[in-house]
Amino acid sequence: MQYNIWYAISYEITNYLIDTDARWEQNPWVQKVRQYCKPDWIEWKTEYTMKNVDFQADVIKQQWTAEEDGKYTKPIVIEHKPDGSKAQDLLGGTLELRAPFYHPEVNTNTEPNSTQG
Repeated sequence: MQYNIWYAISYEITNYLIDTDARWEQNPWVQKVRQYCKPDWIEWKTEYTMKNVDFQADVIKQQWTAEEDGKYTKPIVIEHKPDGSKAQDLLGGTLELRAPFYHPEVNTNTEPNSTQG
């Protein structure tokens, strides 16, 4: 439905006036403006609110996508050179897959030191 933006703004101004001073609500001119402009204000407010909701949904989708990308990391693929055998000359060298968080050069030996005296 089409709406007149000036009527919607007029209704918003009357809202501001009433929020500022409640006596404006009793003013007959303000009552007439509100009565006449309310349908246009409702359409404008609905459109504005839906745009805001769409924007918030897009932000949430982007956050979810970023979280999902962080969960599933791509493995590191290491291709070794062939060792000279006939099979590896035909197929290529061996392949090794590693997780990006796995570092085999770190010593994870947790055994207690037996040289304590």
